[in-house]
Amino acid sequence: MLQPSVKPRMLRVLLSAFLCSMPLSLYAQGTVTLPPHTLAAPAEPALPAQPSDPPERVIKDGLTHLSFTLPAGWNLSRNDGELSTFHLDARTAPHTARLALVADIAYNPYPRSTFSGALFYLSLTPRSTAAECLAQASSKPATPAGTVLVGDTTFQRGSDAHGKICTEARDTIYTALRHGSCVRFDLAINSFCGGEASGALDLTESQLTKIQQALEAILNTVHFGSEPPSVRSRAK
Repeated sequence: MLQPSVKPRMLRVLLSAFLCSMPLSLYAQGTVTLPPHTLAAPAEPALPAQPSDPPERVIKDGLTHLSFTLPAGWNLSRNDGELSTFHLDARTAPHTARLALVADIAYNPYPRSTFSGALFYLSLTPRSTAAECLAQASSKPATPAGTVLVGDTTFQRGSDAHGKICTEARDTIYTALRHGSCVRFDLAINSFCGGEASGALDLTESQLTKIQQALEAILNTVHFGSEPPSVRSRAK
């Protein structure tokens, strides 16, 4: 005969076995409450919207005599070291290259990724030759990739990428000789190495392509001269 002190423990064992043997249909009918760890995970937060400040604006540069449209949500500086360091991103630029301006994206379009920045550089190397200008986009470590029309000028296009553990910096280079000086654009994308320590996801090829397209969209608005035609028409 069982001792009275044993009965409660036996009842708990029998009750546990009974609950484990219950059909799953009872869970669906709401007869048994689901354990907390089986509840649905919260939805992923939406990507941040592109900010409207700073607003879209036309940028004019007296050093290179060109203008372009900078979209909303991008910062601008004419001083090296304020937003970035020119020669760290533009590794093939000679020491005589003068930074005219740099624009950088003011928000992170992929906050869960390893993305750390996108920059649009404009620089000028005075008293340059055609061969020297061409070499900036085609000599090692840059890789030549043909030519492209920017405004009314044909530019040599090249690329450069580097990093210690992973690819942390990508630079698309455009150079052309104008009036004895080498005009240069650098479209730089920076990231960091992901992994378990950071918890960030590596940038996908699709994300890299979209960032590159955003930089090229700025380049496509470049106009050599006092003002782009769209600005003159709005001023009338």
